[in-house]
Amino acid sequence: MAVIDKRVGKKGTTYRARVRVHGYPTQAKTFKRLTDAQAWARRVETQIEDGNFQIVSNKAKKYTLSDVIEKYRNEILPQKALSSQRVENTYLNFWEQEFGKYALSYLSHELISKSLSRLREAGDQREQLADGQKPNRPKSAKTLKHYRSNLEVLLNHAQSWGWLGASNPMQGVSKITKANKARIRFLDDDERTALLSSCKASPNPQLYPIVIFALSTGARKSEILKLTDNDLDLERNIAILRDTKNGETRTAPITDYLRQILDEQLKWRSMFMEDRDVSTEYIFPRLDGQKPIDIRKAWENARRASGVTDFRFHDLRHSAASYLAMNGASQLEIAEVLGHKTLQMVKRYSHLSEDHTRSVVEKMNSKIFES
Repeated sequence: MAVIDKRVGKKGTTYRARVRVHGYPTQAKTFKRLTDAQAWARRVETQIEDGNFQIVSNKAKKYTLSDVIEKYRNEILPQKALSSQRVENTYLNFWEQEFGKYALSYLSHELISKSLSRLREAGDQREQLADGQKPNRPKSAKTLKHYRSNLEVLLNHAQSWGWLGASNPMQGVSKITKANKARIRFLDDDERTALLSSCKASPNPQLYPIVIFALSTGARKSEILKLTDNDLDLERNIAILRDTKNGETRTAPITDYLRQILDEQLKWRSMFMEDRDVSTEYIFPRLDGQKPIDIRKAWENARRASGVTDFRFHDLRHSAASYLAMNGASQLEIAEVLGHKTLQMVKRYSHLSEDHTRSVVEKMNSKIFES
């Protein structure tokens, strides 16, 4: 029920309306006119009964989403692995640009849902077609789920800090269900030949060795680019991959051709750095030697020149795993090479192993039962 108290003070008469509903916090607000107090009380009572009333704290009006992101970056993000930090910063940058100036009280599930819809239709801006145009393909459900989850984490933290109040706008944002079928894209023989030829012809002399490393070992791009002299053991022919996605260090075998390519890369690096009178610890350094090289532009140019479509750098990892499966490697062996803790992620390649086994059996049967 609603109670309205009349108060007479030095600044005149005011009316304080209080709405009490069993099982719900008391709501109160002060007005200069009695009619306004009565109208507000009736509206709040109706909204509470219908389940549409939202409690907005004063702090939700004071703090913006940028404030939440800043606190999150300072206190929460540093506790995560560096690889996770890099990925998550992509989502944080997006939400800061999208809603950074908004006070938390102005964020609503309608606003967030519309933003996710626009993000989906924007597509993957990293990809380009052979003619340089962006593909007319929406972002995947998996990608959208990451963006949505990141904002939900931010607002949950804001709520735990007492900045948001009892109502969280994410409660009204529909969950995003990932497609059951994981993406499997690997190079066939003709595509592999064309792509490697384009990478070898690239003006960037480090692109080809990096692509060969990825295709030979199944390592992620970030794992390859972070390699330093201390990570190569050429006596044992292994590379040590540190700060991986799952936070564990693993080794990658350096096979004959990759060893040859790495020897050439190290010779080139030595001459290149000596000419510029700089030193570096990175196997694949940028011009000043201070950080790893950025190959995004060189990769896109080489991929377009090759004519290979719908293929990302990360698909080199899928290609390596697919070739392993087709050459008889078990799921456990593939998981060990890729650095997966469970077999769940490598089950997508099981049918390739089965197809290869079937092909071998068919050839055997055809030969012995020809007559």
